[in-house]
Amino acid sequence: MFFSKLATAAIFLATSLAGPLGAVAASSGEEHQLAKRGNGVHLVNCVTYSALVYCANDSNCNFNPGAGNECIPRDHLNGSGLEVWEQSGSCRFDTGTTFSWTIQSNAQSQPNFSIVGSGTNGAQGFTIRKDDQHVMYTDGNGHACRSIYYAL
Repeated sequence: MFFSKLATAAIFLATSLAGPLGAVAASSGEEHQLAKRGNGVHLVNCVTYSALVYCANDSNCNFNPGAGNECIPRDHLNGSGLEVWEQSGSCRFDTGTTFSWTIQSNAQSQPNFSIVGSGTNGAQGFTIRKDDQHVMYTDGNGHACRSIYYAL
């Protein structure tokens, strides 16, 4: 009788420990969600143009950025008017802050949420990851703006 209670207690203890310890290891999707905190910059394509969107709180950034929080780069346009993100570039926001980036040429062939480059605003360094191209917001012209890369 004593041994069966001891065995039951051992099984209970092992099961209790396995759940929380297993939960500590996050999947890549969970790591992506955990990483999306604090300020960030999204590099987006809005059907006919590209933009950089600054987010003071990146976990709440699925809305039209408004004045001062959007920068339209014009340096490396492809035939459709969209920015070629996979290179070095920069854009100066109306606030006077310039965000510069370098993204690997093969970044779109990498898995979503992979590190594909780096960026800076002159005061802070950022790690750039490939995003899943979800629609962040719809602009005033009805264009769906999709997050191609994000920098945290």
